[in-house]
Amino acid sequence: MSKDRLTQTKHYQECIAACFACAQTCETCSDDMIGMDHHGDQKLMAECIRLCRECADICVLAGQWMSRGSAMSDRLCGLCADICDACAEVCEQHAPHHALCGPCATECRRCAELCRKMIHAAA
Repeated sequence: MSKDRLTQTKHYQECIAACFACAQTCETCSDDMIGMDHHGDQKLMAECIRLCRECADICVLAGQWMSRGSAMSDRLCGLCADICDACAEVCEQHAPHHALCGPCATECRRCAELCRKMIHAAA
């Protein structure tokens, strides 16, 4: 196995793990918010739930595509990184009202970073 292939495999494996971890965190965060009493901005909470669910979906899909070696993984990971960033931004805003939003934002930022590293490694 070539050195480039080893690097690519390492980046893929880290990114796959980050995508699945992010999906789990986002699912937990959004599920915990559903039906919770909210003493703040209802619109922000609804947006947070929606983005967490969308982020979880794209993270699972990206992890699956990378796992099967799809030639389109890099494109999907670019979208995944963008959605992770959007989710993180909203979770950061909602974190004062929900204990799981801070850790969710951190996991989303980590996933976005690793997706972008994977894209650069694959290029």
